[in-house]
Amino acid sequence: MAGYIEDRWYKKGPDGKRNIATERHGQGKRYKVTGIPGVRSRSFPDKQLAAAKDWLAKAQADSARGDFYDPRDGSVTLDEYVRNHWWPHTRYPPSTQASVRSKVFNHILPHVGSLPLNRIGYEEIRAWQTRAERHIDVGTLVVTWAHFSTILQAAFKAKRIPVNPFRDDDLRAPRLPKSKALAWEQQTVRAVRLALPDRYRILVDLAVGAGLRQGEALGFSPDDVDGEDITVVRQIVKVNGKFGFGPPKGNKERVAPCAPELAEAIKEYANRFPSVEVTLPWVDPARPSLAWEDRPKRTVRLLTTTQFTNGLNGGAINKDTFNDKHWKPALADAGLIPPAEVTLVDPKKGKSPWRRETWQMPREFGFHVLRHTFASVVLAEGETITQLAAWLGHTDPAFTLRTYVHFMPKSGSRGREAIGRFMSGELVEAGESPGERNESGSPQILPSEHDLEIGGRPRDTGDRQSGEQ
Repeated sequence: MAGYIEDRWYKKGPDGKRNIATERHGQGKRYKVTGIPGVRSRSFPDKQLAAAKDWLAKAQADSARGDFYDPRDGSVTLDEYVRNHWWPHTRYPPSTQASVRSKVFNHILPHVGSLPLNRIGYEEIRAWQTRAERHIDVGTLVVTWAHFSTILQAAFKAKRIPVNPFRDDDLRAPRLPKSKALAWEQQTVRAVRLALPDRYRILVDLAVGAGLRQGEALGFSPDDVDGEDITVVRQIVKVNGKFGFGPPKGNKERVAPCAPELAEAIKEYANRFPSVEVTLPWVDPARPSLAWEDRPKRTVRLLTTTQFTNGLNGGAINKDTFNDKHWKPALADAGLIPPAEVTLVDPKKGKSPWRRETWQMPREFGFHVLRHTFASVVLAEGETITQLAAWLGHTDPAFTLRTYVHFMPKSGSRGREAIGRFMSGELVEAGESPGERNESGSPQILPSEHDLEIGGRPRDTGDRQSGEQ
């Protein structure tokens, strides 16, 4: 087996014995374990030959299995590993990189970045969680926990640590409190829609009428309508302050419904606000490292765009600006949230003060509530979960069911009614099966005491007791 121990203090003499001092005698560590493929050499001090032999045997065995771990590789701090090794080679889609970076660099590294990788274990993770949750909400903590685990899993794969401590069975990841998707009543949707400027009301129609996400509604083109269908093939994404086109969430193109009323609303809107061709880079999630200037350009005839001061249509809408300047004020006008708290911010030298508006808006009142409302409407009318999942772009209909089961008003009631009818005899057909009619003339579904017991022992009703319950 490859590998050997080199004695750097003594070499063999003519008699074959290792008794001749080398030029390095007494300097540095005496024994050097080397020659194992893929394993860095390691030195041991004088009088630790046994330790060197043990390490050689273990390293040879681990190397042969392909799971050799060198503790020295785990001595690098978490901060250094993230900045120099993990983050530069991440493959997150460009539209999510900023969010991931914010959570890692703001909520993980400040707390445990100074620890060596091989010093992060159960206690350190619990201590980090305790400190982090003082500053961030549970939703952010859930996502940050997953990123932390991903980092240490990468370190484990790189053989810098022997195990990923997040895989400890005694560690429990934080969970979001159970909450149901919120849907609005028709009058609420109407009130918010009317509170928006005319040129943005069509966004409500697209979301509540076809289940489009906000980015998909902002990236919608009249050319996406094909009869009774809408092909959902793009959304507006923002990467490092720059706008681009990208595929729908999860890179999942889909077909959404387009009711005649929605098609007519789109047509009427296009007559009032002519569509504008907008050219933006295409942000491909499969090529996250491609330079922005090298991304291919795509030109799309957008239905809804910004408005210049001269009244002409402009470019792609910034959803953050839309939410702060139009969506939240519309919610306030509709009486759903309180008005903004306004404060004047001291300006820089030579400039005028500016207004800062702070809104108290529940998370569930975001634009996404319109997509939930779409789901509630179609389910209430008896549409299947499978069809809804396809319209929403969900790969797993089970996820759709878990999310929207409370929107199904008849969920459970049909089963209860059926078993009630069975017990009352309404399901019994001619022939009086499964039971005979009792003395009152009603079908007898369950056996009577007389049927079950004759002479103190069970009556044989034709089914042999098998011990099953």
